[in-house]
Amino acid sequence: MLTTDSLKRLWIFSFDRTLTAAGACYSKARLHRVTRQFLEELAALPGHRVAVLSSRPLDDLVSRVPIEGIYLGGSCGTEWHIPGGESMTLSGKPKDMLMETRDALLPTLREVADLPGVELEDRRWSAALHTQEANTKARQTLFARLAAVLKGWRVALYRNTTMVEIQFLPEITMAFGAQALCRFLGYRGDVVCAGSDENDATALRWALNQGGTALSLGRDPLVPGARPVVDVRSLARHVRDLAGIDEHHRTRMAGRRLCNAA
Repeated sequence: MLTTDSLKRLWIFSFDRTLTAAGACYSKARLHRVTRQFLEELAALPGHRVAVLSSRPLDDLVSRVPIEGIYLGGSCGTEWHIPGGESMTLSGKPKDMLMETRDALLPTLREVADLPGVELEDRRWSAALHTQEANTKARQTLFARLAAVLKGWRVALYRNTTMVEIQFLPEITMAFGAQALCRFLGYRGDVVCAGSDENDATALRWALNQGGTALSLGRDPLVPGARPVVDVRSLARHVRDLAGIDEHHRTRMAGRRLCNAA
């Protein structure tokens, strides 16, 4: 097992719209071929640890990232799958607070989501309202309903192009998950975070505050100081440059994978 002293860099990637194909339906989203390849390369590098962090439930995320040696964080890092088969889950007072808010809000959110093309997904620590199939009028109605229903509630709301997510505990963000992993590893070194939406931006900002690197999917960076990467191929180039993975290294690693598969 890698000790903290020998850990050179920690890589943390969000899943949706960062590692998946652009425009992929949330229920069918899988790792893009390009991102799967560089994740495997990073996971094989001595002194590097790799994590995929998502607001999706852990069991959902595990089924979509079938790569050995990678830390998988579900529900913004409240639950983790650790390489080797271990797992850990947040419990105690935060969980009690979650259930109180969740039980009160979830039935109302189901009513709010009763619109053409809108689908509610219960993610336990959050509720995701998918709008990929909704027209402009339905989305506008949804936003107005949410503004009225959530007024006075201590929750966090994050939007992206195809989803609105209500985090039942505002402290449970992608930054929370990144910090939880660092505490688990006892790690205070170099961190690279990559993400694509408002919730991911909390982790990007945290990484920059630690002196690390933030990679922001899209032409405009999510936070000041983040490096914009326009698509998964651009992300792959940035990651390999940072990790020092050249063509010779990639060829050698591909040969090892073929030998292991034989």
